[in-house]
Amino acid sequence: MSQIRMIRHAQAILALLAFGCGGADKPAAPAPQALAAAPTAPVAAPAPVPAPAPVAPVVAKPDANGIVHITGGDQMRYSATLIEVPAGQKVKIEMKNAGVLPKEVMGHNFNVLKAGSDTVAFATKAMTAKATDYVPQDALDQVIAHTKLLGPGESETIEFDLPAAGTYPYLCTFPGHVGLMNGQLIAQ
Repeated sequence: MSQIRMIRHAQAILALLAFGCGGADKPAAPAPQALAAAPTAPVAAPAPVPAPAPVAPVVAKPDANGIVHITGGDQMRYSATLIEVPAGQKVKIEMKNAGVLPKEVMGHNFNVLKAGSDTVAFATKAMTAKATDYVPQDALDQVIAHTKLLGPGESETIEFDLPAAGTYPYLCTFPGHVGLMNGQLIAQ
């Protein structure tokens, strides 16, 4: 398509947008002379929007000292969505709140639950457990290990044994965080 036709085509579209959205109570504006004489070209359908690429999990593994380092911040995300540890060894996880917002509005904790636990049900129950850092005392039978609720710059290291090789869910139980702050700990 020539440049002139492309410009006229663009002008026609702009004119339709500008004049075509008037409303029933206004008379339609006359088309400018230059646009009326311009030949119309077929309008191509917009290309379909590709689906977003799946997000690859961010994997954390123990460092040389055997500690897995995890952070959570003001964006309500853990730094890793998958933790891989060797089965049969003591697990050490350091959780740090890397955010700056006050603990009362953006505190984070780290809870490892038994394999097969329902994280949404657990988090729902935890919402009312403010006095115990959002770890429900009547559901401790589902908890393998947990940190306290951490404010900005605070960290805590938990050390625990897993019952067996397998996949264990982890999550933040501060109200509303479980949707973004969750992952899987895999012992293999």
